[in-house]
Amino acid sequence: MPQIRHKDAAAVGELLAGLLQKFPSYANIMIVDRSGMTWASAVPMAKPVSLADRKAFKDARDSGRFSPGEYTVGKTSKKPIINFAYPLKDEQGAFDGAILVGVDLTYIGTLLQASKLPAGTSFGIFDHNGIFLYRTVDSDKFIGTPDRSNQFEKMKNGPETGVIRLTSSDGVQRLSAYRKIRLSPELPPYAYIRGGTPLDILLQEANHQLAWNLSVMFLVLVLVFALNIWLGKRLIANRIGALETASRRLAAGDLRVRVGEEVRGGELGSLGTSFDEMADALAFELSQRIDKEDALREKSDLLELAHDAIILMDLDGTILYWNQGAASTYGYQPCDVQGKVIHVVLRTVFPKPQEEIMQDLLRVGRWEGKLVHTTCQGGEIIVSSRWALQLDKQGRPWRIMEINSDITEREKSQQELLKMQKLESLGVLAGGIAHDFNNILTGIMGNITLAQLALKDADQVHKLLTQAEKACHRASELSNQLLTFAKGGKPIKKTVAVRHLVEETVSLVLRGSNVLSVLDLPNDLYLLEVDEGQVHQAFNNIVINALQSMPQGGTFTVTAANFTVEEGNSMGLAAGRYVKFTFGDTGCGISAEDQKRIFDPYFSTKAGGKGLGLSSAHSVIVRHGGYITVFSQPGVGTRFDVYLPAAKGEAAPVVSEPVAAAPTVPAIGPRSILVMDDEEMIRNLICAILESLSCTVKSCANGTEAVSLYAAARQAGTPFAAVIMDLTIPGGMGGQEAARHILAMDPLATLIVSSGYSNDPVMSDYAQFGFKATMAKPYRASEVAEVLDRVLTQS
Repeated sequence: MPQIRHKDAAAVGELLAGLLQKFPSYANIMIVDRSGMTWASAVPMAKPVSLADRKAFKDARDSGRFSPGEYTVGKTSKKPIINFAYPLKDEQGAFDGAILVGVDLTYIGTLLQASKLPAGTSFGIFDHNGIFLYRTVDSDKFIGTPDRSNQFEKMKNGPETGVIRLTSSDGVQRLSAYRKIRLSPELPPYAYIRGGTPLDILLQEANHQLAWNLSVMFLVLVLVFALNIWLGKRLIANRIGALETASRRLAAGDLRVRVGEEVRGGELGSLGTSFDEMADALAFELSQRIDKEDALREKSDLLELAHDAIILMDLDGTILYWNQGAASTYGYQPCDVQGKVIHVVLRTVFPKPQEEIMQDLLRVGRWEGKLVHTTCQGGEIIVSSRWALQLDKQGRPWRIMEINSDITEREKSQQELLKMQKLESLGVLAGGIAHDFNNILTGIMGNITLAQLALKDADQVHKLLTQAEKACHRASELSNQLLTFAKGGKPIKKTVAVRHLVEETVSLVLRGSNVLSVLDLPNDLYLLEVDEGQVHQAFNNIVINALQSMPQGGTFTVTAANFTVEEGNSMGLAAGRYVKFTFGDTGCGISAEDQKRIFDPYFSTKAGGKGLGLSSAHSVIVRHGGYITVFSQPGVGTRFDVYLPAAKGEAAPVVSEPVAAAPTVPAIGPRSILVMDDEEMIRNLICAILESLSCTVKSCANGTEAVSLYAAARQAGTPFAAVIMDLTIPGGMGGQEAARHILAMDPLATLIVSSGYSNDPVMSDYAQFGFKATMAKPYRASEVAEVLDRVLTQS
């Protein structure tokens, strides 16, 4: 709607107020901008309020689709509500805000009254956290309070629909049925409904039938007992004697004895049959035991043949068994180590205190990790160690089985691959750096050539040379970024501002790509105490991963916020102040199965990938006492959340450098030229050069604007003589795509392609893509004049 596109708050507020009157179940209807700040509301507001903390808003923003919220009290309506949000998008398809509707939870009672629930029925609705949205019993008391955790967990961890038995807060036992509510099958539930009927009502008929059945069974048992007494007097004596004789023979070891035929018939016959089955079972068990002893001997031989070191020890680490693989790995023979403590003999270096490892082993029964051992010859080796806890017959911890594999050479190879991965990262960055240096050199050389044209005007020469000086300064800053990225060696921490760290990393990686970056970095962020080079490397790997997931372009978003971690948190972080970073892309996403291994070394979903980028990022973050996790959905995008501990102090405010005024050259004649380039400095420069060459110039920042301006000029009867188009536009339409649109409306259009990438196929074979010439950066006034004269003379 135009009113919403133009954010006409008065008109939209009047429309929303009318909707609110038609739908009494709504507490309020509001529209927020992309930051979560309300600009229109059905219920009048004294001032805008922020709904950025609402789950519905955050989910709609992150997922790009209709999303539910959770229980809350409306900031405007002051009623208990649950919000639902629908995302709004701008003309480019980017997130531009959301419509939020707050459903009045007290209105649910009106709906349930019409359903005429049976007497004694309890009905409740819960949000995804187990908070009561409504309850038929004492609704005012329960709305907004959590359900008992054990009951909610049964629903949360159970199937889509189920039945649970529970005792309600009013003391009545109920059999309750529940159902999970989802927006779509792949999304988690956003609400649960549960209805329960008192158990007494359900079981009343069953109890009556049970009493009748018990009475009948009692009569039957009396009759059977009387019959057994009569049969026992006539049939039992001889059969018992036969069973007694067979028992003595079985006790003496005669497993061939059988008595079933002799005492067949009646209950003693069944006992005789059972006796024969027992004899058969004992014979079979003896045979099985012999077979198991043979199998154990074979397994013992296999353990001795295994290449891995297999060690059996008691809970104190005393060695009970030492196979030949252990002897080959460590150089000690079994007789040298049996009865000794393994970690004393091998001088074990643990990744964490041994007491913590033992606690993990006793709790879950298994432990895996890397250990450093010293061999008989005194050399250190790295082993991949797997421990398994063995229990005795009473289920108590008894012994430990340890299996160790020598991975020393593999670890050395991994270190070499990590070095190769860093070089590979530098290779990815090299193209962007070269592109940016070309733009910088364009600013230097272009302004110098303009200065040469304006030598008669001393003031104008001074301004142009000042522009060239600023471009040189930017080149120096870029060199410093590359030096910082390349640092290595022992970690050296220092206090770093978040804005400096993020802006430098993102600009370095995405420079020259077709990915648009969006940064949300408040000025009051905590300072960080980190090794700047290592954290640069970690962030670079995350940004490169996002860049590779968006080969056709997209949007990369970075947000940061101050965060306080409490004791006993699920991330295992120490309590204190942190800065939380969120890196989000709109790429191809990662499957749920791959997310489980995303930080594993050597694991990669990309052809030719080394699988070390995210692994090394994880290592750096954890080494700094932080935490990193991934959330992704195939086809939607990926989000990495990173937590880094804050240093004492606050981040200094960032002051933006003022943009220098564009240089000008006096016009000497008419010539209508359209210029498209995403960098303002380059646009200003080429416009100044063209104006000094007697041209009338119009400029724009992307292909969409260029196509629109070209169409408007043709319609007005003042077409452009030529169009100079930059090839790569981050987050927007580039020169190649824009050229197709312009040629579709004007096949004779004179198009000139411009780029800092000299090896781009469009630059080397421009005619196949509809261009008349190329204009490589950096620009020189003489070269621009020569290219324009050539193409305009030919056309």
